[in-house]
Amino acid sequence: MAKNNKVKSYYLDEESINYISEFDKQNGIGGTSRALRKIINDHKKYSSDFLENLKQAMKEVVSEDLSRIRAGTNLADKNSRMLLEFMNHLFVVNQYKELVTTEKYKSKGITEAELVVKNQIANARMKKLDRENRETKK
Repeated sequence: MAKNNKVKSYYLDEESINYISEFDKQNGIGGTSRALRKIINDHKKYSSDFLENLKQAMKEVVSEDLSRIRAGTNLADKNSRMLLEFMNHLFVVNQYKELVTTEKYKSKGITEAELVVKNQIANARMKKLDRENRETKK
């Protein structure tokens, strides 16, 4: 027995004992303790490999969606920055002193724009759900 081995007692059912013995015989290991050690080491390795494969599979599935989200976010950021520049230009050119927020007054144009955007988002969502539904039926 090696120096770092320790004697422990474990209660195993007959099926587990038979499995360890069969594993020992099939692999020519030369003892149930060694066979059990090999089973444990294999389990560690396979668990690690399984987790690595799972992580890679998740990455592949999620990366495409993340790329789309990043692209959409970048476009929204670009558009927001452009609007900010346009609004700043309007304020400077027209020498506006105050800002009338939508909390103070909501123009008819803003109300219409909100409705249009709400409908566009709803329609895009419906198209996406339809597309996903068709893909899952394939």
